[in-house]
Amino acid sequence: MPKFIRKNLQGIEFVHVTTHGIDDKFIYKNTKEKREIKKLILENQKEYRITLMSYCIMDNHLHLLIKFKSPEDLSGYMHKVNTSYAIYYNKQHERVGYVYKDRFYSQIIKDRMHLMNAIVYIHNNPVKAKICDSAEKYEFSSYQDILNGKSKEAINLFASKDEYIKTHIQSNNTILYSLEFEKATEQEAEEIFDRYLKNNKLDKEMMKEQKEKLYEICKELKEIYKMTYRELEKITGVGRETIRRLFIKS
Repeated sequence: MPKFIRKNLQGIEFVHVTTHGIDDKFIYKNTKEKREIKKLILENQKEYRITLMSYCIMDNHLHLLIKFKSPEDLSGYMHKVNTSYAIYYNKQHERVGYVYKDRFYSQIIKDRMHLMNAIVYIHNNPVKAKICDSAEKYEFSSYQDILNGKSKEAINLFASKDEYIKTHIQSNNTILYSLEFEKATEQEAEEIFDRYLKNNKLDKEMMKEQKEKLYEICKELKEIYKMTYRELEKITGVGRETIRRLFIKS
């Protein structure tokens, strides 16, 4: 897949997001847990102005294809879903500690065809994992919801319901979509940071005193653009331990 140079998420409409259990644990192992995470991903859409185009809940990870209005909405939605589920999971299993490997990974959807193929890829995850032999047989995905017209925007991407069904079947034998979560280059991340400073009328020295602003941009660079604490230190000029503490306190 060609590299997609990202200047910012502003102007981007769709993103493919995944979350994984820490150490690849089966955090959605049983029906009760799958129903709980399904409830959370559906009920929080309106508050954060996002629309779920498709989803699939596997035993140890979750796929979401999200239409969003701003990076803040996307981050807020994922934080709410993950935090709420982590509290539920820890209570159910009488444990404490992290539930997720990371907050989430994201891949930008580039055009209409990419969007269609992402929907099919997500629904076919259980088929690829040999849990079932066709997407329509898996209970915890949006396949049937879309087929039954509950998401007009998603089904209208396909010429007809027959094409929707046929595309899912054909994709089992053809690579139409690959999952390559992209990381911003250091130069791209610096451009995003500099733009943030300019938009907020700050410079690097002023930013060091603006803890809320510092956390806000570091959160975007870390969660959406996959920057490490070491890279954040180099980009912002703020020590990585200081940045790390901001995330712990949040």
